[in-house]
Amino acid sequence: MKRMYLFAVLLLMSTAFVSCKRNGENTDVPDGYTADKVTKVFDLVFGGSGNNDDELVSGMVMDNSGNIYFSMNVTTAQANRNIIYAKVSSDGTLAWAKTFDEGEDKSPDSGENGETGGTAGSISMDSDGYIYITGYVNTSEEGSAILVLKINPSDGSIVWEKKWKPEWPSGGYPTASQDAEGYAIDAHGDYVYVTGSCGTNQVVVLALNKNDGSLLFQKALDIVSGTKDRGYAVYQNGSDLFLGGVDGSYAWIAKLTNVTTSDPQVAYVKYAGLSYGARINQIVADASGVYYSCDIRGASTQFMVMKADANGTFQWAKTFPGTPDDRNNTHVIYLNGDYVYAGGRIGESGLSLMGEALTLKMKKSDGSLEWYKIYYTGTSKEEAAEQRVKGIAVSGNDVVIVGQTYPSDGNTEHYAGDFVIPKDNLDVQDGSASFSDITTYSFDDFDGEVRDGNGTISEYSSATLQNSKDKVATNPPDCDAFIIKFQP
Repeated sequence: MKRMYLFAVLLLMSTAFVSCKRNGENTDVPDGYTADKVTKVFDLVFGGSGNNDDELVSGMVMDNSGNIYFSMNVTTAQANRNIIYAKVSSDGTLAWAKTFDEGEDKSPDSGENGETGGTAGSISMDSDGYIYITGYVNTSEEGSAILVLKINPSDGSIVWEKKWKPEWPSGGYPTASQDAEGYAIDAHGDYVYVTGSCGTNQVVVLALNKNDGSLLFQKALDIVSGTKDRGYAVYQNGSDLFLGGVDGSYAWIAKLTNVTTSDPQVAYVKYAGLSYGARINQIVADASGVYYSCDIRGASTQFMVMKADANGTFQWAKTFPGTPDDRNNTHVIYLNGDYVYAGGRIGESGLSLMGEALTLKMKKSDGSLEWYKIYYTGTSKEEAAEQRVKGIAVSGNDVVIVGQTYPSDGNTEHYAGDFVIPKDNLDVQDGSASFSDITTYSFDDFDGEVRDGNGTISEYSSATLQNSKDKVATNPPDCDAFIIKFQP
């Protein structure tokens, strides 16, 4: 769905600018900001040039060699929705890009309005380098089923494709209660774990064998009977599985134990005590604790990162309110060494008011801020773009971010941006959360079944990987993926 942006207010703003060099060209940086001294290794966009093939970015992973894998949703000119996934080599060249098609195929967004592709956790990599993607496939014969793909990183071919439903239609039309959607996947450990939702308003928790996609267990977590429960985040740490999402309009977290067996148990289910409409949309964990990407929704939005211990005890939270206060969203969280990284979108006074890409580096111990990077393209209708970081990876001195850039309807060729920092620094506040046990949940087996899929894979030849400054859109607005490698 195309967005309509109101720029009349922006055009009337009396904002002063200073000039700096960017990508060899003169570019204006708003008063109150300075150009960040960041070394960019490459700054790329990937996508088509028309307005019927928007690439809505889901997430990204990177292997030990620095190769980048990311996934997207795309709507073609024929209004068919497909999942796209691609590999960009460590030197910034395109290795391959593939289209998966079996009907209406999508990694659903955990946001309110389908603003992006899937969650940042809808793509994962195992210890052997294989890629896994979840979402759903919807056909008239079967309805909507959770989709799980295992992908060969060398050429993008499908190793196996599996579909799961709580009940498969036995004749006639599929019913809404049989539908299911996959939001998040984690395959870095022993099994492939998937969470999502189904038509009976329960959280789906699946564990699949990596070799063949067969089921280890299929569980229904019903948090509060009668409300719509959705699982948006999943992460395995040893024999524990951490989950998160939203129950109705309230964020929840959970921990399962014994998840490498066919008989997992619930250790706890808790409300996170965040604002109405907030949701947990990605989780990572290690021996130091469990880290949550918290998307604070409502009339006022905030970029928020939270830490708890493995027993579900709150440790710390940091929020970045942004101005205006409805352009702030957390999408991705990532661990490396002693630090936690987070990314998403923030609205800062004096910038485009559409929201800029934000990347943070914080200490695991207390959430103190090491650095932040705001990526900015311009303020006028001909230059502005909304950006969201959907994936982060670190290799040595290099930081890679992948995300979504959605220029305004007047921006045909200003996709290139630069990192800027406000002279007054980013507003950082201590966040709060009041964890409380949920005692109304049930945790039962589904009677569902995993079946083989029959999707087709083809080359995604209608898109181009190119330097951001070379991108030209024939009919804006045209949403693309950005891939940036930099040294902070």
